Amino acid sequence: MRAWRALSCAIACVIAAMHVGCAPDAMQVDRTGGVELEFMWSQDSEQRKAYYRVTRDGEFASAGGVNARDRDPNFRAAMSDAEIARFIELLRATGYASRGDESGDGEPRSELAVRDADGRTRFVVFGADPSIEALRAWLAELSMRQFRDVIEAQPEAGPRKR
Repeated sequence: MRAWRALSCAIACVIAAMHVGCAPDAMQVDRTGGVELEFMWSQDSEQRKAYYRVTRDGEFASAGGVNARDRDPNFRAAMSDAEIARFIELLRATGYASRGDESGDGEPRSELAVRDADGRTRFVVFGADPSIEALRAWLAELSMRQFRDVIEAQPEAGPRKR
């Protein structure tokens, strides 16, 4: 009888653990090959800020202004497989793995934190950098999705009737 109770208790504990989400991190969806990005962009002379984040499960998040400063995204969207492939391509083009801690001079300021299979890389780029700007422009374009419904709801231009 005691063995039966012990077995019943063990089964109940396993079932309870499964329901509270005790799954290991390895069970998380990885759509980017383990690559994650946090990108803070600012241009203080124009009081402009943008924050972008891509997680390994393919979620894109962004914010502008005060929310960007606080790194508090107000827009989130799932990325398509094609978008993830383009993201990885643009990120690799920056040479993030071999960059120094700081480079460049002037504005804008781009602060990137990249996590991949080799660990975490952080660096800051001041001023113009074509590969960083290409990545930022693409991320900004993704961020514009939040306005797609509003833009598409606008009336079509055409001849006026009097």
